[in-house]
Amino acid sequence: MNAKQMNASKWLGKRMSGARGRYIIASIFTLLSAICFVVFSWHLSIFAANWLDDGIILPRLMIYASIFLAGRYLFAHLESRSNYYAGNEIVADIKKELFPVLLRDSNLDSTSSALYVTKISDDLRPYFAFFVPYSVATAVVSVVLLVICFVVEKWVAIILLIALLVIPIQMAVIGIGAESIHKKHTNLFLKYSAVFYNRLQTVAEIVNLNNFKPQYKFLKRKSEELNHATTNVMRVAILSSAVLELFVTIAIAAIAIYLGMSLMGIMNGENYGKGYDFGTALFLLTITPYFFFYLRKFVSAYHDRNRALAAAELLIPLLTKDEEKPFSDESEPIEDLHIDNLNFSYPDSPVKVLHNINQEFPDKGLVLIKGISGSGKSTLLKICAGSLVAREGIVSVNGKENDWSRQWLKVNSSYMNQFPFLFDGTLKYNVFLNKDSNDKESYPQFLNRILDKKEDGWDTILSHNGKQLSGGERQLVTLARMMLHPKPIALLDEPTANLDSDTTEIIISEIVHMAQERLVIVASHEQKFEAVADSILNLNWGEKMVYA
Repeated sequence: MNAKQMNASKWLGKRMSGARGRYIIASIFTLLSAICFVVFSWHLSIFAANWLDDGIILPRLMIYASIFLAGRYLFAHLESRSNYYAGNEIVADIKKELFPVLLRDSNLDSTSSALYVTKISDDLRPYFAFFVPYSVATAVVSVVLLVICFVVEKWVAIILLIALLVIPIQMAVIGIGAESIHKKHTNLFLKYSAVFYNRLQTVAEIVNLNNFKPQYKFLKRKSEELNHATTNVMRVAILSSAVLELFVTIAIAAIAIYLGMSLMGIMNGENYGKGYDFGTALFLLTITPYFFFYLRKFVSAYHDRNRALAAAELLIPLLTKDEEKPFSDESEPIEDLHIDNLNFSYPDSPVKVLHNINQEFPDKGLVLIKGISGSGKSTLLKICAGSLVAREGIVSVNGKENDWSRQWLKVNSSYMNQFPFLFDGTLKYNVFLNKDSNDKESYPQFLNRILDKKEDGWDTILSHNGKQLSGGERQLVTLARMMLHPKPIALLDEPTANLDSDTTEIIISEIVHMAQERLVIVASHEQKFEAVADSILNLNWGEKMVYA
């Protein structure tokens, strides 16, 4: 394991600390499930031995066996649910940290950010919900069954122990290089998914411009690259399963042959010439497949570890960025925000998104940034939020130099994305965050439009970026959060996009009210903002066209 993998592994390990209690409970359920299966196997074996050897049927043994078999499945279900909730809990916490970082500090657009979160979540959740629990369960069940087998028949235990040692070594050998394969697949997925989405959104223009055939060939090439990377990932998974089944088959066959020869009394050892107890042999043959039950799951989930390591390597730079040195006057009140001769282009792109922008912003009031799609409105907002670095030109707060101003903007601005993000949790948490609150506390009254529809009120559970709410309701929740956690500068990117007229009126009214107390900068196509804005910055392909 290289240094990056070690760091990623440590990072994943630290993330599990918050769900340690659930993992411990799941391990207890695993132990109880294993004990139940052992007792079930013993009663079933004795029942079969009495029936086949002596023709005696003992119904009570079958009743006991059935009870313990039911207990095995009950505890296994509880174990599975506990691990599932632990995985979801950990991933939800990571998403809570990741959403704001992508919103403010990433160069990705909103679509790519959403795909990033989805892909990373899909890669991390199996690791925490399956790989980690199955590795623990494999250790717990293996120890229990090995102790029992050593007590009953040491040679069976030795065969199982050898298999237990050899199989993980084989998996580790296969896993060499698998992490890089998964990382490449993740990068291609994120890159090409955004490309496919963009072409889908502009399919009408592509057809109208008679550019369908070149775009088709372009997308075909990208699709083949992505399919090739996906195939490589599947090869690793298939190889892991094939190696596992080979060693499991050999181990079970060896035990069956040993017990068969012992039953016939021809196996050298302490039972030589005496024959072998049929009930004991049947018991050992029954628990042997169960010994490999969790080991099979562990190996099948082994590629989930590689996916998680690849995802963690992508996340660590985002979530563990070196903190900028704090500066003592970060709470200095804003007097003005000044932009002079600003030029901006994204890394590895020769195209200037913004060109020669000059603008003065007051300490309070509503400033509207308008322009066609792709004119640089969102980019300019992110520069004003301090999340993008302006390397050409001046972005100055109170006449201070760029670095100080960027730090000040990061601390003293709030940002509302055109696709609002909501955390997994209650409606109350999404509005108030960690702020002490109760239902009687003053809050924006427009939230009653949501609360009146929800049976659980503030306790309504939101998940998957608030899919339980409409687009307008998500906008209202985000706006309320911005109002309850005020900053000197409020930045809103298309706050009324795709909303009904009633919700649009409410949001515009609240934004105007906010602008009476702070600087509010809105990027929008909504014409109604023009009537209420104190000033307007009109962008056209990154250039300032009109200033009113």
